[in-house]
Amino acid sequence: FTGAPVYALEGSVAYSGSVIQWLRDNLQLVSSASESEAIARSVPDNGGVFFVPAFAGLFAPHWRGDARGVLCGLTAFNTKAHIVRAALEASAFQTVEVAEAMQKDSEHRMPLTTLR
Repeated sequence: FTGAPVYALEGSVAYSGSVIQWLRDNLQLVSSASESEAIARSVPDNGGVFFVPAFAGLFAPHWRGDARGVLCGLTAFNTKAHIVRAALEASAFQTVEVAEAMQKDSEHRMPLTTLR
């Protein structure tokens, strides 16, 4: 081994990819996972719809096993595209929360340089 130490932090987002499967299988809002992006892009924003896919609680950084999923902000204006977009955004929001928790846990000594 030569050079400076390299550190890794790990975080877990529960129900990220399987949210699209849930939209397909349970709500039948998409016919395939591959079409979810096109549906989400068909609207300019989430139309005020927010989704928290806490089907089995919330993982990092909240660690709330008693949390449950929430779909909120619905109005008569919203379409399935807004719900699909909110679901995709939920994965992004959860990823940001985990990345921010990693940054906090490292006490800002180790900048987050790569996310895979």
